[in-house]
Amino acid sequence: MPEFFRLAVAVLAVYRVAHMLAIEDGPFDVFSRWRERVGQATWLGRGFHCTLCISFWLALPPAFILGIPGGIWGPMLGWLAIAGGVLVLYRLNGYET
Repeated sequence: MPEFFRLAVAVLAVYRVAHMLAIEDGPFDVFSRWRERVGQATWLGRGFHCTLCISFWLALPPAFILGIPGGIWGPMLGWLAIAGGVLVLYRLNGYET
């Protein structure tokens, strides 16, 4: 599979999971209850209510799984690329930060 295609799939997957965790209720309101329990009193709780914040951390595992060459810098750049791709999708869908 070409690297660009793998990167695009990673961006779409991370966006979907981050959006689901931060905004959607989920089956049986699992995600909304989870967000209520975490609250917004701390920076961590506020991060769980933010698609971009969650996607930044969710982009880390796929960046290393993709196996981008370049020592440690390849996966690090992949991490930022996936998180940046999620940001682009987020903005294209009409959301503001």
